[in-house]
Amino acid sequence: MLGNPSDPDTFSHLFSKPTRKAGLGHWHPHELWHFGASLMLAQGTPLRVVSDVVGHASFAITKDVYGHLMEGDKRAASAATSGALLGRPAPLAPRLALTDTEETG
Repeated sequence: MLGNPSDPDTFSHLFSKPTRKAGLGHWHPHELWHFGASLMLAQGTPLRVVSDVVGHASFAITKDVYGHLMEGDKRAASAATSGALLGRPAPLAPRLALTDTEETG
């Protein structure tokens, strides 16, 4: 069938076979889109950048879909503000990558 259009359901079915075999359940290709957006947010990518990457028409759509993933950011902001007002420094978030100076020594 070279050169003929494929049925999207066929691709979806073939895609889900390895995910089930890996014990992840039945995944559809679109779920990788959500996974990628969620991963970007978890790594600190600004919401506006994620919105642009995933192609949402507006920043508000991305916020509505993924806003629940940012609750930790709200708690950290609250702790930092309280700490500043009360004279207690807020704990720093763990860094995920070394800076250029740390890598080169």
